[in-house]
Amino acid sequence: MKIKLISFVVLSLLSVQSLLVAQQTKGPFRKVGQEILERAMEMVLKKDTGPEQAYDPKATPNGVRYQIDVLVYLLENEVGQDLGSPEEKLPLLIGYEEWYRAFKSVNCQDKDVPEYVERAYEFKQNMVIDYNRNRVIKETDDTDIPYLAANITLFWESPEESLSYADLESKPPLKVIYERVMTYRFLKYKEDNLVVYDQIKGLKGKALKGFLRIFGAVHMTQYRTLAVKDGPQYVLVEVAKFRWLFGSKKDLTITPDGVTLEGVPEKEKQRLHRKIKIQYEPLEPG
Repeated sequence: MKIKLISFVVLSLLSVQSLLVAQQTKGPFRKVGQEILERAMEMVLKKDTGPEQAYDPKATPNGVRYQIDVLVYLLENEVGQDLGSPEEKLPLLIGYEEWYRAFKSVNCQDKDVPEYVERAYEFKQNMVIDYNRNRVIKETDDTDIPYLAANITLFWESPEESLSYADLESKPPLKVIYERVMTYRFLKYKEDNLVVYDQIKGLKGKALKGFLRIFGAVHMTQYRTLAVKDGPQYVLVEVAKFRWLFGSKKDLTITPDGVTLEGVPEKEKQRLHRKIKIQYEPLEPG
């Protein structure tokens, strides 16, 4: 009887998750083409002086920075002229093939694609960007209004509930674990250039070497970053051993070539740790 009950619960949970995937990833969408992605990827890496890139997007620790920069470029330049009502704004869809081909064209050409990009392509991981702020923010302090806000969903359609890989080229080496659906809130503030990935669900990681390995495999719950133009990015990462527990926070500096160092300067630390006074709308599927 116990075995039958357990089997029933497992099947029920799988059915609910399948339904959730279908709802969170249903259209209609506005698909972002490879040409637009290539333009965005090239523009965000341009330095103010000199032909070299502002930072190395092939280094895994810079992957989030690159994704943020491309996302901001799209929201500022590709949908900035969208004058329709909030209800008419279609979420953007970045397909896994378009991202992979654009990345390879801009950054790799005849070289190998970095592990984190290769795995996203192998997993067929798509991204949906719902930039209708009416579906993101319910209430906020008047002095704490982000100028960009979106709900982000990453997903694949294969039957695996989670996938992982070890990126040994990262500094430090990482084991990354993706769940079938990953969601988070995206906020960007204009005054201090702070970017926040909040309420992250579906992403786990484990450092295989270095000081970060003491945390073991953990859920990432929040990621804040301040990037210096043509310089490093300062990061505040919040992780939790279990989703329902409060986690620990860690300040990190990531150099343009992708090396992760412990700590950040005091001025940037104060900005990274400032309070965010936002109440979110429920993250409804679809």
